[in-house]
Amino acid sequence: MNGIALQFTPFLVPVIGTAIGLTLLLFYAWRRGRSTPGTWAFLALVSLTGWWCYTYALELMTTDPETMLLWVKLQWISIPLIPVVWLFFALFYAGYGHRVNLRFVAALLVVPFIMILLAWTTPAHDWLYVNPGVSDVGRIVVFDAEYGPAFIVHTAYSYILFIIATALIVRVWRRSGDTQRQLALTVTAGAILPFIGNAIYLIAPLLGVEVHIDLTVLALAFSAVCFAWGWFRLRLFTVFPEFTEPVSAGRIDPAMAAQNTQTRSLNLVSLGLALFYFVALMPILTILLRGDPAVRPLAVIYVGLYLMLLGITIWRGGSYSVRAVGLTGVYLGLALLDLRVSGLFPTVGFFLAAYTAFAAVLLPVRLMWAVFAAGLLGVALVPPAMNPAIQRDIYSLAYLLLTVAMTAGMLIVALVATRRDNRTLLNVSRNLARALESERTQLEARVVERTRALETSAAVSRQLSTILDQSRLVREVVEQLHVAFAYYHVHVYLWDEAAGALRMVGGTGQAGQAMLVMGHSLRPNIGLVGRAYSTNAPVVVPDVNADPGWMPNRLLPGTRAEIAVPITYGDEVLGVLDAQDTEVGGLGPADSQLLQTIAGQLAVALRNARLVAQVQREAEQAALINAINRKIAQTNDIDGALRVAEAELSRALEVQETAIRLDLGGENGHER
Repeated sequence: MNGIALQFTPFLVPVIGTAIGLTLLLFYAWRRGRSTPGTWAFLALVSLTGWWCYTYALELMTTDPETMLLWVKLQWISIPLIPVVWLFFALFYAGYGHRVNLRFVAALLVVPFIMILLAWTTPAHDWLYVNPGVSDVGRIVVFDAEYGPAFIVHTAYSYILFIIATALIVRVWRRSGDTQRQLALTVTAGAILPFIGNAIYLIAPLLGVEVHIDLTVLALAFSAVCFAWGWFRLRLFTVFPEFTEPVSAGRIDPAMAAQNTQTRSLNLVSLGLALFYFVALMPILTILLRGDPAVRPLAVIYVGLYLMLLGITIWRGGSYSVRAVGLTGVYLGLALLDLRVSGLFPTVGFFLAAYTAFAAVLLPVRLMWAVFAAGLLGVALVPPAMNPAIQRDIYSLAYLLLTVAMTAGMLIVALVATRRDNRTLLNVSRNLARALESERTQLEARVVERTRALETSAAVSRQLSTILDQSRLVREVVEQLHVAFAYYHVHVYLWDEAAGALRMVGGTGQAGQAMLVMGHSLRPNIGLVGRAYSTNAPVVVPDVNADPGWMPNRLLPGTRAEIAVPITYGDEVLGVLDAQDTEVGGLGPADSQLLQTIAGQLAVALRNARLVAQVQREAEQAALINAINRKIAQTNDIDGALRVAEAELSRALEVQETAIRLDLGGENGHER
């Protein structure tokens, strides 16, 4: 103090930090949830609480009574409004936002506006404060006044609104299901915090404990964070995903693994150092501003280093090298400042060790040596303090402990993060090796399968070219497919024009023989076989139980997958080739392609066999006619010719009776 109107107190750091945090939360919540109903109430709550924090920090910084009273009056712009806005937020959160109308808002704002008017007319009256002034309580000057009747009314009114709002929030928590209960519990905890902070502030003096900072404003700030977490379903750790998650094996590029690990370590260390450094500012500034006046200006450099560190932490999309050099520069700056303030104090060694370690871990070799050279030059140019008057108090001890956290703690964090990422990268490498091995095995299996399919297709093609009997032809095809590909069952249907149905002409196993004996046939619109015939397209069903058109066969109870391929020659569908398997998904596009190839070859072979059979029939008929003509030519009269023709026709047609009728109507011009 010493005649200066400003003062420094360690309590300033948490209050200012809270104010800055609320400002960031205000912009963050506005961007994430401005379309959510009731967001205006939450934003108003955060804004008013932040205003209270800033003006309360200004109150703590001053010692002049009139200036301090001005900051107190400015605080009263937000103090009476916060309970009202708190209730508005609770109503929206509990689902009663429709009750917040203009008349309701106006009624609740009457008392706050009266309180604001009374605050700004103080000290002209004693309604709010009696004898406002300042009081020196040791190393800090605080605002001191007795409470007037209006303050009692304000307190009662505020507590009533807080209790109603808290009851609404607790009701939501009790009625929430499992998925929302945790979020509702977070909001409930935020609703209770102001009661705890205000109770400590009011009860502690009664117990003889001096509390020189109003904990209510800090409790309200933490409540706003809890509300944001539960109201907007914010996941605040997503701002720094390295804090909770290792490198994702699914997203990482092995070629960039080392750089990614260094970047993650830089992000984690800068975040952790920013948090610890902010806490350390309280003992740092306390030691400087209460110590030797010659070192007080260094407080500005300490704050500047923190702002630099904060920029490195937030600028996550910036150049890695620039951020890494900046982080090592922060450690070097802290070491040189402590060397200038405290001399060869242990904190200097801690910061230099961290500076050296992070330069070696985060920087490329050439840049690392350049940073080392800069560090040596800085140590050479900054003379250490000679016989510094080291303060042996709670602030020095706190700074020493925080220094250990900022150095050794951050090194451990970096090592743990690197080890975690290396373990993840090792797992990625192992998984990649297993995936490559599995892919190679699958490729080899596909090659073997494809080779076997080609061999089977070639074998079937060779055999089909030499077989001219349709029954033998069909039998060879189904047996070859059954043996080569271990199909559960294979059979062939051919179109029977006379019956107007698909008649089974070949099948594997006992089931196939049984169906042949029974003369099994299908209509062209029945089952998968009928669908393939009528559409002239392959029908692939990986799971027959999922296909409503599938017809089960009691002789084939193990069928789980089926493929029906039309046997087509040109535009004519001759029949259907059908294969079945015992596993769901056991048949797929590869099987369909193979069966289509075999079906095409089978169609040509069937066409050839039918042409050969037709030629044979025509040749047999011609030979029979020639034989009958020769025997008729050997007879001497017409009766003998008729008898020979009758006998030969009966034998050729395999009938017992044959009749020959002559028309003697005289069409040749002669009458008999």
